[in-house]
Order: sequence, then structure tokens, then C-alpha cells
Amino acid sequence: LNSASVSHRSLSVSIFVALLLDIMIVAGLQKLAKRKGPYDINPGLLDYLTMDTYAFPAGHASRVAMLSKFFLNHLVLAIPLRILLVLWALCVGFSRVMIGRHHITDVLSGFVFGYLQFRLVELIWMSSNTCQMLISIW
Repeated sequence: LNSASVSHRSLSVSIFVALLLDIMIVAGLQKLAKRKGPYDINPGLLDYLTMDTYAFPAGHASRVAMLSKFFLNHLVLAIPLRILLVLWALCVGFSRVMIGRHHITDVLSGFVFGYLQFRLVELIWMSSNTCQMLISIW
């Protein structure tokens, strides 16, 4: 395997771990806070399956912030793509407020939690050998 492919595998496994971590942390915080969104919207079946029944913190915002930070830090991207990545994150957060699922503070806290989760996964970054072992198990 060449170094680029090993690096991408390491990034993929780390992003997967980060997404699992995000789901657990956001679901736990939402269950603790039990803050409803700005409008009384009844959660649908998909909301229950994804454990997205409360508003604080905004899970979409935390995930998009975390993924954007991973891509900005670990992929070589041209400036226009870097700008589009940041705009994508902002649009996801803004859309959650616009559809009435979250208060602006829910989205801002989601961005903060996403960044903190990114930093945590960076601290426990797995070596390419560990990632290769995990991939071979699956």
C-alpha cells in the first residue's frame, strides 16, 4: 500500500470513530438537557431512530463542524473548496434554525461540541497499524 492510501484509511477510521462518539455524546447531552426546539414539532419515526428528539445541542451542527474540521486539517484542498466546506457547515447550521428544529444557541453549541470532539479524536489519533487491524477485523 502506498502512503496516501494508508493515510486515507487512517482518516476514514478516525472519522468513523468520531461520528460514533458524536452520536453518543449528542444523544446523552440531549437527554440531559431535554430542551425542545423553538416550535412544537412532533418527532417522526426517523427522529426516534436517530435519537434526535431534543434540540440542545444540535447534532447536525456538531457533525458538520467536526467533519469540516477533519477535511480542512487532513485533506489538501484548493482555497475555493475550503471556502465551500465552511459555507456548507454554516448552511447546515442555518437550515436547522430556519426549519424550526433548533434555537441559534443549539446550533452554536453544536458547532462547539463538534470542534471539541474533533480535538479529542485528534488526541487519540490511531496509528495506521491500528487502523489496518481494525479494518481487517471488519
